[in-house]
Amino acid sequence: MWVVTWVQLQSTERALLGAATHNTENLAEEFAQYTERGIKDLDRMTRMVKHEFEQHGSINLPRLIGDGLIEPGGERVVLSIADADGNIVARNQAFNPFSIADREYFRLHRERDTGLLDISKPVVGRTNGSSTVLFSRRLNRPDGSFAGIVLVAVMPEYFTAFYRESELGTHGRLELLGLDGTLRARRVGANVNSVADGSEPALVARAQADPSSHFQTQNDPDRVKRIVAYRKLPDYPFIVTVAQATDEALEDFYQQRSTYLLIRAAATAVIILFFSVVTVLAVRLQRHRAELKSQRLFLETLVDNIPSGITVRSMRPENFGQYVLCNESNRLIFGTAPKESLGKTVADVMPAVYAAQIMEYDRQIIASPMVQDIVQVRELPGQAPRIYHLLRAPIFGTDGRVDYIMTSANDITQERARTDELQLASKVFETTADAIVISDAEDRVVMVNAAFSKLTGFDAQEVVGKILAESPFRPLDPEGSKARMEHQLRDGFVTAEVPRIRKDGTPLSLWLTASCVHNADGTIRNFVRVFTDISLLKETQRKLERLASFDTLTGLPNRRLLHDRLEQTTRRTQRSNNGMAVMFIDLDDFKKVNDTYGHAVGDLLLREVGSRLQKCIRSSDSVGRLGGDEFGIVLEGARLPAEAAQIGERIVASMAEPIVVEGHRLTVAASIGIAIYPDDGTDAATLLKNADAAMYAAKQAGRNRFRFFSRRLNVASAVG
Repeated sequence: MWVVTWVQLQSTERALLGAATHNTENLAEEFAQYTERGIKDLDRMTRMVKHEFEQHGSINLPRLIGDGLIEPGGERVVLSIADADGNIVARNQAFNPFSIADREYFRLHRERDTGLLDISKPVVGRTNGSSTVLFSRRLNRPDGSFAGIVLVAVMPEYFTAFYRESELGTHGRLELLGLDGTLRARRVGANVNSVADGSEPALVARAQADPSSHFQTQNDPDRVKRIVAYRKLPDYPFIVTVAQATDEALEDFYQQRSTYLLIRAAATAVIILFFSVVTVLAVRLQRHRAELKSQRLFLETLVDNIPSGITVRSMRPENFGQYVLCNESNRLIFGTAPKESLGKTVADVMPAVYAAQIMEYDRQIIASPMVQDIVQVRELPGQAPRIYHLLRAPIFGTDGRVDYIMTSANDITQERARTDELQLASKVFETTADAIVISDAEDRVVMVNAAFSKLTGFDAQEVVGKILAESPFRPLDPEGSKARMEHQLRDGFVTAEVPRIRKDGTPLSLWLTASCVHNADGTIRNFVRVFTDISLLKETQRKLERLASFDTLTGLPNRRLLHDRLEQTTRRTQRSNNGMAVMFIDLDDFKKVNDTYGHAVGDLLLREVGSRLQKCIRSSDSVGRLGGDEFGIVLEGARLPAEAAQIGERIVASMAEPIVVEGHRLTVAASIGIAIYPDDGTDAATLLKNADAAMYAAKQAGRNRFRFFSRRLNVASAVG
């Protein structure tokens, strides 16, 4: 009861503290709104004066006050206007002229026009000697030059008038804190002041991280523990805080707690008296133990009808280890009748190996009395091994010692076999590397394995319960899926290659093996689909195809693919009667680059040459690497020979640009031979051979140029 009392008091105190915290946070929110409205009113007055001055070149302050646009002067708010020399020239209350030219805020406005409202740290007023906070704006002439400032001096009471003693108590606290760590106004009880010592950097750091929160103070200067709530103003660089003394917030609770504890003490005395009476009654009940013996027959009948094998063996010294109870179910489970067991020990009724196990369990339960949960395998005469589940529990005597051990036994051989089969099937299902999807007769997904989520990216909950064709893992070929389902329903089995999409949008190539599971009456029970990822195999096939057709160094078509494109272009040109040309390109002195800088630099140079050649041709043309430093270009549909010459000039100019490879500035040149269809040949082999001959003519002519094939070159080639 006292534990409950303590918990209740702690819970109540926490609840009341939470309510006080919530109330303090509400007051902080109201104080933040009150403060922001007040600052906006001050800002509005400065804007009004600035607008009036810059529109008319002067300010009629009495008229603005008379029209209600500016508040008349009071103790808390005083509006003043200073000219460009810092002299106060107007005020909303009587004043003696004075200068503010030496004030920091005046110098700031005079030196730079920020267009913003300046809010000072607390300063001592020159007229009243009190601490004030100054809100000021710059006044400009029509040409934008400095004309003076409008200044509003605000007493700390302007902000702390929000204080509510009925809600915050006599030790409550309000603060207006700048983000520079300086307090502009503070009120503790009836005491109002303004502090400019930058003494609260911790709260500023807390508000910068979390604009709205609360905390409890432990070591305030006045040694009052408080609940503090703060809010950072969204439009101005201030933090407002509201604090309530914890003792005042929980004053009623502390008074009620004393009364509550007194009541609990009285209740404790009543409970002690009650249990004393109960103890006396318990002693009297012991005298009626004899009546319980008459119930033994009933209990034995009840035990005999329990389907589990129940035995009780004595642990008392006079008949240690003997069976004192054995029900009829033991005959069915172990083949031992009750009459054959009563008065005997385990060594008398079961083989020695099992008797030794039971006696060891006895020693354990006597040494550490607790329920034993045991699975035991026994081989009975003429039977296969059987599995038994034993629950053994101690029965204590009046002296606290173990007087008896009760055993409940069940034959779980068949149950364990079924469990093992299910566990094996489940393990196979979860550990297989292929994705498995099992759906019901309506093709609604009921189960997927871990490999499915790993392969597809879809979690089980994203597909389970949905019809497969409507799930995120739906087939991408509805017609093909329909045909596969018809084949599966007809033959009970189907295999196929199917496309799918992973959750991240990447494509999947899968090999599907689908089958049907039937009920005893032949109806469909489940559909089982096994998906094997063959994406790597498909990608390998694509890579092999690319390796067979493209140059591995430059990525350009190789000799075989370029020759195929040349033959196709030749056939298209024969049908369309358009023009075409073949260019054979050989790099001049490429061997020197390999000999001087090594083959790695030479390979990078060839890769850059291939890239430049691609930029020199049209999208309808083809460029490829024939081998070594030789390249070929097929120009289709060109207006010949003019366009071929333009491309040749473009290539020569491109090759003339230096190439920087691994810090080496290399200059290469190209000799180019050009053969025109049909003048220089009508088949691919002839055109390529004649372009090669023209390339050699370009080399002989001094290299770094292009030459068209001519019959003279053909004759020279034949003679050579």
